[in-house]
Amino acid sequence: MTATLLGAVILAATVAGQGRGRGEPAPPPAKQAGHGQGKLVIWGDLASFDKPGTAPMHCILTNRFRRGQYVGFRMTAIDGGTGETENTATMVIHLNYMGRTIDLPTRWRGVGGFPADEYPRQPSEMWTGVWVVPMDAQPGKLSYTVTATDQFGRSATFTPFINVVPQPTIVE
Repeated sequence: MTATLLGAVILAATVAGQGRGRGEPAPPPAKQAGHGQGKLVIWGDLASFDKPGTAPMHCILTNRFRRGQYVGFRMTAIDGGTGETENTATMVIHLNYMGRTIDLPTRWRGVGGFPADEYPRQPSEMWTGVWVVPMDAQPGKLSYTVTATDQFGRSATFTPFINVVPQPTIVE
């Protein structure tokens, strides 16, 4: 097998396996009373999702990642009418990598069960998605957007600042 073909096979396997490993996310909870009146608002950030969760850089905000590192996408959805978390939202991260768009699922984290040594309170407003930087990734800038829909039929798109500095960056 040639090096080019082998690289393509590894990339395909890496892309196909993103967002997997913990089973299917739990379905969102039932609609909340009073929600669905305002706009759906989403926003988020990038963090290192190093393993194990107690590693020194775990959950540290960053946009610079090395090969093999876990890129963590942390998102929040808010009902614009109530200002409360819209926990019926479903979000997808659209990562532009090597000329392709990789759709990464997110998981709603409002179901509890987080280790007390990491979380002083159980998060109820967070969705997370993960992408592992391939070992053969070339250094450079990436870009992404996040789309969301909820059980009220609303949709929203999150686009990070247009400046290239905060975009995810693969470094040596």
